[in-house]
Amino acid sequence: MRNYYSLNDQFVTLKPLDNSRRVLDICLGGESIISRVISGEGVVISPDEEILKAADSKSLKLLMNPANMTFFPESFDVVTCFFSLLYLSKYRPVFVHINRVMERWGRLLIWDCTVPKRISHKTFFAVPLIVDTGLETIRTVHVIRWNKEQSIGLFKKIARETGFKIVTQETHDQIFHLELIKVGRPKRR
Repeated sequence: MRNYYSLNDQFVTLKPLDNSRRVLDICLGGESIISRVISGEGVVISPDEEILKAADSKSLKLLMNPANMTFFPESFDVVTCFFSLLYLSKYRPVFVHINRVMERWGRLLIWDCTVPKRISHKTFFAVPLIVDTGLETIRTVHVIRWNKEQSIGLFKKIARETGFKIVTQETHDQIFHLELIKVGRPKRR
């Protein structure tokens, strides 16, 4: 496939989210892997019905746009974005809505990858992913049209502007993981 640029296999280890009561998983691509490690009450949202069909059956599945969530304020303890930001063109509206539906001191967990500047003749960017949940190993591939760049620095900046504090950050090869807590409201622009 000449129009694709693919990273080498990227590895992620997920730990169960067992100390959380209400978890919202924003799922925009692939299979809802996070729904497999939630032990509390999980809600999976996606604007794509096919993605919701792949989510674990114990989770509540809702057809919803993450940039326009209709949940009551402060409904969730934890919000997860597992390779979801990769599929967005605008990030700030999603962070603002996450802030609104998350309770104060709630956790936002992000796993995503660095997308470098486009190589002129490549149209698509592929991320082959191997995920170890402790119970199973999942192989998946995320593919996007290569029309943007993204980095951990970009998401840290948006997080600070939208009322989140960075607790931990990890990078492995092209993959990054951020754990954020909600400390306030988004700054007005």
